[in-house]
Amino acid sequence: MLFDPRPKDNLKDLFDRESEISLLKNSLDSPLIVIVGLRRTGKTSLIKSVLNDTKSTYIFLDMRRFENKDYIVYKDFIKSLEREINEITRKNKDLLSYLRHIQGVQVMGFSVSFSWGEEKVEISDVFSELNDWVSEKGKTMHIVIDEAQELIKLRGYNILPSIAYAYDNLKNLSFIITGSEVRVRDKFLKLEDENSPLFGRTHIEINLLPFSKETAIRFLEEGFKEQGINFPDSEKIFDILGGNPGWLTYFGYIYIKHGRDEEKAILETKRYAKRLLSREFCNFIKEGGRDKRRYLKVIETCRKGCSWKDVKNSLEALEGREINDGTVSDIINNLLEYSFLVKEDRKYMITDKLLEEIIDVRC
Repeated sequence: MLFDPRPKDNLKDLFDRESEISLLKNSLDSPLIVIVGLRRTGKTSLIKSVLNDTKSTYIFLDMRRFENKDYIVYKDFIKSLEREINEITRKNKDLLSYLRHIQGVQVMGFSVSFSWGEEKVEISDVFSELNDWVSEKGKTMHIVIDEAQELIKLRGYNILPSIAYAYDNLKNLSFIITGSEVRVRDKFLKLEDENSPLFGRTHIEINLLPFSKETAIRFLEEGFKEQGINFPDSEKIFDILGGNPGWLTYFGYIYIKHGRDEEKAILETKRYAKRLLSREFCNFIKEGGRDKRRYLKVIETCRKGCSWKDVKNSLEALEGREINDGTVSDIINNLLEYSFLVKEDRKYMITDKLLEEIIDVRC
């Protein structure tokens, strides 16, 4: 169902992502695939639907569980990996014979426990045994790290050497990394950093964009058609909510479930979006110890597009004093890095129309 608000896991429920589906399917033998895009544009749905359709073996590590944490420690990550591997061992008990010989791994019945203490399990050892296991079956295992930019907060451990080791040596493992474009590629993977373990590694990149106006209208029309509803206001809904597939899906879901009250569905979608966007924005402010007033002012200024000079003028009007050029650039770059802004034709634009709803947010 197109208007199911949960991530899709079947290709028949994906809408207008044919080129992305084809590229991902044709790239599944690549050691590193990077899928970038804003939140709620369907990265998770794309991956799960394609991997299920191709009957692939995969581990799915959802790093969104850590988005409210100030920092992450090794235990947090290794326990996530442990949980996902135990999902596999329940149906594939032969995997246990590969894992039981790793230092820091304890086999208990049909599950494993990973140590994070003094004799902690090494992730490279786990990757090696997973590789050997799928090699025996003539398959590839895909290790998905969803919203991987959260691992920038990982303290006391660097996972990149383990990924680089697997890239170079474990031919039956493939990594699929998702996140916002700047943070996941430049801040987490550091693909262009000469000091990064992954520097210079060839990778496949897939960019999921919000729906265009035309596509958003077709999406709404098809979603309502599935439910036997003739909905005449798709263009109006796009003008209000924008092209983020997540918000359009939620609108359709609420409209159908709550009596086809269009205005109520719009208001409820805006409330839902504001909760999620406010949480993400407040985490951004808290994480960097940033001045909330300044950042909200820039978002407000850039609602219909703005120049660097517009930002500087708005900040100076807010504070009643001159603002250093470097400070202005830092604020803009931070918003670009966290995908609150995007640069288009020398103009800065907010990436999500509903960011307008958070102007009065309290953090």
